[in-house]
Amino acid sequence: MYVSGGQFSAAEFFYHEQIVNLNKRNFMRTTFLFLLLCCSLKAYSQDNSAPAGVFKVRLMVDKELTSQVMITAPNQSTNAFSSFRLPLNLKDSISALIMHTVKTQLFTEAGYIYDVKSNGSNRTTLETGTFSGGFPKMTKRRAIFSYEKELYVKVKIKVQGFKGPSFGTTYVQYTNIHPSVKFKMKAFDVEKRKVFSRKIRLFDFEKINSIQFTNPLATITNTKALNPDQIYQMIKHTILVFNEEAEKNKR
Repeated sequence: MYVSGGQFSAAEFFYHEQIVNLNKRNFMRTTFLFLLLCCSLKAYSQDNSAPAGVFKVRLMVDKELTSQVMITAPNQSTNAFSSFRLPLNLKDSISALIMHTVKTQLFTEAGYIYDVKSNGSNRTTLETGTFSGGFPKMTKRRAIFSYEKELYVKVKIKVQGFKGPSFGTTYVQYTNIHPSVKFKMKAFDVEKRKVFSRKIRLFDFEKINSIQFTNPLATITNTKALNPDQIYQMIKHTILVFNEEAEKNKR
C-alpha cells in the first residue's frame, strides 16, 4: 500500500510522522527547560521585592595573572586592555555567592538593582578583561533615590598579583607572582548611613612562575597564566572564608 505520489509506504509514512512529532515534542521540552533555567539564574538579579539592593559590584582581575605573554616597549607602560574574560556561568556563580553573603551577613534577601539608561537598558560595568562587565554600576545616592530598599549594598572584589624578588641576569629575570583576593562589602540604610563594612584579603594561593626577557626593543614577560575557573575558585574560597570568619566572630 502506498500513499499518493508513491514515495512512501503507509508504514514508512506513519514512522516518519512519529519521528517528526517526537522531534517537535523534544524541541518544545528543551526550549521550556532552557527558559526555566534562564529565569532561575536571573531571579536573584531582578528581584525588586528583596529588602536589600546590591547597587554596585566592581570585579577587577590583574592582567599580570591572566596574560601568558606581555610585551612592553621601552619607557612605556603595558596596555590596560586584557583579553581575559569570565564566562557568563562563572559570573552567575559569583553573583549567587554575593547574594548568599548578603543573606548571611545582613540576614536579608538581596537582588541586583540597576541604574536605567535613557534607552531603557540597564547601566552595567564595562568588560575590559581587567574589569569584569555586566554587573550593576550605580552611585549610592542614585540607588537610594531610585529604589525603595531597607539596605543598599556595594561590593568590591580585587584579584591581584604581587611579585616576589627577582633573580637572574640583566636580560633574563625569574620571579614568582603571589596571587591575592580582596573582598569588601558595605551596606547603607535609607539615610545613607553605613551600617555594615567588612573586608578580607587572602594570600594563601599557589604562586605562579614568571620569566622576563629584556632587549633594546622590548621587554617580554612570559607567565604561567591562570584560567577563568582558577580565578573563580580563588574568589569563591575568599568569600567562603569571609563568611566563616564572620560566623566565628559572632560566637
